[in-house]
Amino acid sequence: MNITPSEEQVLLRDTVGRFLADRTDSATAGEGPILQDDWRALGELGLFGFLLPEAAGGLGGGPQDVMIVAEEFGRALAITPLAEGIVGAADAIARGGDAAAIETWVAPAMTGDHVLAVAVADVSNDGARLTGRADFVLSAVDAAALVVIGDGATWLVERDAEGLSIDPVRLIDGSAAGMMRFDGTPALALTQGDGDTTLAMIRLCHVAELVGAMSTLYEQTVEYVRQRQQFGVAIGTFQVVQHKLARMFVALEQARSLMLKAAIVDRDDAGFVRGVLGAKAYVADAAQRLAEEAVHLHGGMGVTDELPVGRGLRRVILLARVFGSASEARVALAA
Repeated sequence: MNITPSEEQVLLRDTVGRFLADRTDSATAGEGPILQDDWRALGELGLFGFLLPEAAGGLGGGPQDVMIVAEEFGRALAITPLAEGIVGAADAIARGGDAAAIETWVAPAMTGDHVLAVAVADVSNDGARLTGRADFVLSAVDAAALVVIGDGATWLVERDAEGLSIDPVRLIDGSAAGMMRFDGTPALALTQGDGDTTLAMIRLCHVAELVGAMSTLYEQTVEYVRQRQQFGVAIGTFQVVQHKLARMFVALEQARSLMLKAAIVDRDDAGFVRGVLGAKAYVADAAQRLAEEAVHLHGGMGVTDELPVGRGLRRVILLARVFGSASEARVALAA
């Protein structure tokens, strides 16, 4: 069991971190996903191919690679379709094995030219036609195609398919989602089953983004309390503030440990799905508590868009709830 990143993984982490640091303003502007030109540039770097299966022309990156990349996205508080578009949808299509679908959808997603999405839907199918709904689907508005998990199978649905309607909604972090309705919508069956592994990979990606966001919020808060003066001294010298920072640090390290424990398991191992659920159950709650404490220690300015902590709290609130909240993860673990 080796949790030390390889030289290639360190290079990957540093490359992604530098890229996102140079584009922080566009990635966290709160006006939606990262700019299309930046997303395409990430594809040109080979990042998405690194994470996708070899059968689709990728390099076969596993959970640990996803974790490394996603943590950097979280550290930058970047609003992107990484989890649902690449780790979820593109990977599911690639593993579905349909050569035409891979060429049509995965190849453009790998270069950043197409955005994909994943919908967990309440649908029924009648001869590969779906009827039902899916609410608050991340990236649905921008997606060229969607992977739909429902009715005991995973399906591929094109954005302009007959009978599909998507009403856009704005989420708390400023990103866009869609309220989807299927009315006899034609779909291609990719795989049978409940899509547990696909969902676990998306959740792992979100867990890593949460840990990355926690790191940024903690570091920003430490720096702020060192500089903020009250009664003629830095507020970081107050014992009550030091205790708060200590609890934040412990929560961050516990979250990182659970993330690592979940990510070092092969995605095809029996314990992978449960390990990710365990990580989500803790990290989602811990991240929100840390983000709220960071805002509290910054005072009123902590809720503004001018500081990363305000944006970070909103991003954390979203990531803690999509594709299953902490309480839903605990229920699944107890089942």
